[in-house]
Amino acid sequence: MARVSVKIFSVLCGVVGGWASALAFIDSVGSTPAGTAGTWRMWDLAAGTSSNPYARAHFLMEGRVPPAQSLFQVYTSSLDDDGSTLLSGCVYRISAKDLEARWWSLSAGPLNSEDPDSSATVTSDEVVRDPDGTLNVAMARYPVPGNWIRPAVEGNLTLQFVVSNTDGPQEPEDLKLPSVKRVSC
Repeated sequence: MARVSVKIFSVLCGVVGGWASALAFIDSVGSTPAGTAGTWRMWDLAAGTSSNPYARAHFLMEGRVPPAQSLFQVYTSSLDDDGSTLLSGCVYRISAKDLEARWWSLSAGPLNSEDPDSSATVTSDEVVRDPDGTLNVAMARYPVPGNWIRPAVEGNLTLQFVVSNTDGPQEPEDLKLPSVKRVSC
C-alpha cells in the first residue's frame, strides 16, 4: 500500500510540476523585451524559432488565434513605465510620438469580458492626434476627455499593441513604443 501511495504522489508531483513549468515558460520564453522603455514585450511568432510554441500557447491560452508574424507584430505590457502593475482602478496616459503611418491597435485586456460598456480598443483609424502628431490615449474605468480606453475587467490589466507589418517588420531596437504613465489611482 505504501508503494502505491508513493507512486501516486510521484505522478501527481510530476503532473503539477510539468503544468507549472509550462505556464512559466509560456509567459517568459515566447517573448523578448522590445523598445527602449523596457516594459513592452514582443511575441515571437516567426516559424522555426525555438520560442514559437510558447508564443503560440500564450495566445491560445487566452482563447485567441495567434496572428501571422508576416502580417502583424504583437507587443504586450502589464507594467507602467515606473514598473508598477497596471490596475483597472487607476488612470493612465498612454502616449506615443512618431508612430509610423501603418495601421495599429491598442487594447486593454483581458478582452474576454461580457461588459457591454467596455471600449477596450482604439485603432489608428479612429484615434485623434494632437496638432504636433502626438498620440495620447487615456485608460480609465470612467470617461476621460479625448481618446479613451475603458478596460473590460477589474483587477490587473495587460496592454496589447498590434502593429501592421505591411512595410516589413521593424527591428526591436528601432521601435518607438507608447509610454504608459500612471496619472492617478
